Amino acid sequence: MDGESKPDWKDFLALVLATYSLLLPPLLLILGALFAFLLLLRFLL
Repeated sequence: MDGESKPDWKDFLALVLATYSLLLPPLLLILGALFAFLLLLRFLL
């Protein structure tokens, strides 16, 4: 049982890391755009 649960954990971790690396760039892009937009609004108003 111990030998079976370890690869499961590694697979799960790899999946989480893959999902994270896929979702992180767009998320950072959106946050950066939002931040720039707010800065622009603050300067314009």
